Amino acid sequence: MPRVTVKNAQVEERQVNGKNGPMLIRRQMASIDLGNSYEQPFSVGLGQRAPYPPGIYDIDPRSFSTNNYGDLVLGRYVDLVSVDHKPAAGAAK
Repeated sequence: MPRVTVKNAQVEERQVNGKNGPMLIRRQMASIDLGNSYEQPFSVGLGQRAPYPPGIYDIDPRSFSTNNYGDLVLGRYVDLVSVDHKPAAGAAK
């Protein structure tokens, strides 16, 4: 599975004019290692969510879907799951 690295909790915010008025775009930079020894930077859209703390993450499988042509795509907001995440006691495995 590709590994995502968040190096800092800094959030980039910018105001844009949308169809329904001004919108605040919030994103955080991360990098993904696809197994070829090179990290590729990308931005994680946050919406109103809190920034991810620095660490190593997997991409939550719920972030994936298929488009009208059956191609695998990522959703607009990618959710990250810490590789150190421990399931709650009694949670299904």
